[in-house]
Amino acid sequence: MKRLNKSLLLVLLMPLSCLLVSAQAQTQAQMFPNKPLKIVVGFPPGGGSDLMARIVAEKMSVMLKQPVIVDNKPGAGSTIAATFVSRAAPDGYTILFGQAANIGVAPAIMNTLTYDSLKDFAPITRLVSAPLVLVGPADLPAKDLKELIALAAAKPNALSYGSPGSGTVGHLAGAMFMNEAEVKAVHVPYKGQSLLITDMMGGRIAMYFSTIAVVKPYVESGKMRAFGVTSAKPSAAFPGLPAIADAGLPGYAVENWYGLLAPAGTPAAVIDTLQQTVKQILLLPDVQRDLTKEGGEVGGETASEFAQFLAIDIPKWRKIATDAQLTP
Repeated sequence: MKRLNKSLLLVLLMPLSCLLVSAQAQTQAQMFPNKPLKIVVGFPPGGGSDLMARIVAEKMSVMLKQPVIVDNKPGAGSTIAATFVSRAAPDGYTILFGQAANIGVAPAIMNTLTYDSLKDFAPITRLVSAPLVLVGPADLPAKDLKELIALAAAKPNALSYGSPGSGTVGHLAGAMFMNEAEVKAVHVPYKGQSLLITDMMGGRIAMYFSTIAVVKPYVESGKMRAFGVTSAKPSAAFPGLPAIADAGLPGYAVENWYGLLAPAGTPAAVIDTLQQTVKQILLLPDVQRDLTKEGGEVGGETASEFAQFLAIDIPKWRKIATDAQLTP
């Protein structure tokens, strides 16, 4: 009888405990944020991802009235950062600066990841989608894309193409290019863009699919040569430069995207607060100016809309990897 009474008591108390937990979570969400936040970036300071994250973090600090710190955790094609956030407390205080690299591309070519892009993250919103630009050293003996393809075809594996790391968009953009152009070149992964650019300036790397804002000054100063943008059409961020599809490789198109994601299980009210805050930030003229330097379109969609985008985008990268015969 005593055991029966205890069991009955537990059954009666369970709904109450659930209500208490729910009330506590709701209270925490209502108080959010009440301490500093951090945005985790998978690349070193100074690169395109880092610059974008800092633009957003600065504005978030003002609007949320809490410090928003950019925490750089470079390496493994930005998957170290994604892994870190996937294991963080789901409270909204640790946010991933996600992008096609660590959410879409890496799962397509890496079999050692401990996170699932669709299950382990709560999408907040997309910041911007943007093309890359194919550049090479100024003294590379190829003046346009057709000459570059001919040069690579004449000397299989004699040329190299750099990327900010294996499993990045730059890596897959290069692999897709080599596959569709039917040429062979050596992939050289780095831990970020800074050293890669230094090596390209020194003539040690022949090709690089880069974010536009990072290399555009070098192209304009004559230190690098640009061959085309990876979007299906020319980009307003690089006037006069053709799309690769129009310059000699029909059908080629790759675009990068950047967005914010929290650990799975983060309260919906917290996600909504973050999404609404970032949406307001993306409407600011100076933010739009800075983000569209990459030649893309500013986002700001709802969490559910971003989730729908990811459900389409992630399988797309797997197809690109399969077509390019990239193995884990």
